[in-house]
Amino acid sequence: MIVPVFLPHLGCKDRCIYCNQEFITNLGKIDLDSAIAQNMAIHEGPFEVGLFGGNFFGINAEEMAHLFSRFDNYRTRISGFRISTKPTGLDHKMLEILKSNNVTTVELGIPTFNDSILAALNRRHGKDELYSTYRVLKKEGFLVALQVMVGLPDETMNDIRETAGNLIRLCPDYIRVYPLAVLAGTRLGEMYQRHRFVPITFDEALDRAVFIYLSALRHGIKVVKMGLTENEIVREKVLAGHYHPAFGHLVKSRAYYLAILARLCTVPIKSENLTVCLNNRDIPHLLGHRGANQVRFEEEGIHLTWETTGQIEKDNFILRYDGNTTSGNILDGLAMF
Repeated sequence: MIVPVFLPHLGCKDRCIYCNQEFITNLGKIDLDSAIAQNMAIHEGPFEVGLFGGNFFGINAEEMAHLFSRFDNYRTRISGFRISTKPTGLDHKMLEILKSNNVTTVELGIPTFNDSILAALNRRHGKDELYSTYRVLKKEGFLVALQVMVGLPDETMNDIRETAGNLIRLCPDYIRVYPLAVLAGTRLGEMYQRHRFVPITFDEALDRAVFIYLSALRHGIKVVKMGLTENEIVREKVLAGHYHPAFGHLVKSRAYYLAILARLCTVPIKSENLTVCLNNRDIPHLLGHRGANQVRFEEEGIHLTWETTGQIEKDNFILRYDGNTTSGNILDGLAMF
């Protein structure tokens, strides 16, 4: 179990143009000790504490040690810590503090592997810093995760392919995928309001997330989260972009739709009737959010029915059409890119 403690803008000497973590975490200015006490009080333990938000490596070693000391009264219930940070600023003293406080996992934020876009986002680091910090952390025995984004300004599908390729090469312990949300009170929000930034369409952002999701899945990289949930963002502060409370479900549903479409492109189907045999847990992904996939298949001239069986593993399916069958799985969707 992970108990999250959010530290908005901790260690952030510069603000990324898309970021206003007070609107992301819905905390505003916080009394950290009160927030810690409140979170610790409702959990008996043992549990892991997740220190999320901000730039953990942006504070110095003394501040880092003091931050961990604020959890001293709860150590008997805390099994370890995980942190999130930009991939820059790590030094030997910090490593020792992380180890002495039983930090098990470090999540590194790298929205894109395009250095020009990183500079435009005011990230104050490039992909080389990510590679270097990643290698040090892995060598020191930490679990390392990566957080990436889709829908960034000037981003192309080639950038998404580069992101996916780097994830495959680095093989992190898990990843998170976030779509860009344009928030009030940010430089990007001002750019949007002045018509200096036009987001890509929601479907484009969805497809880019699908590509990263399926690429990671194909290479055994765990995807623990896609998108921000309803309790993580102040919804009325979202001006534009690709926020949706069910974004992860939308990605998986889109991937399932593309996978079936890809299989149908390889077989001659003459009738309009198609039966999908699948695992019971995949029915929501087959149908799509509010039945969107069913509508898409109808628009393609395909009448869709389904059967469930425990003999088919999750993410796999069998298609029955015109007295024939063909099998596939969700990874077939990559053929559509």
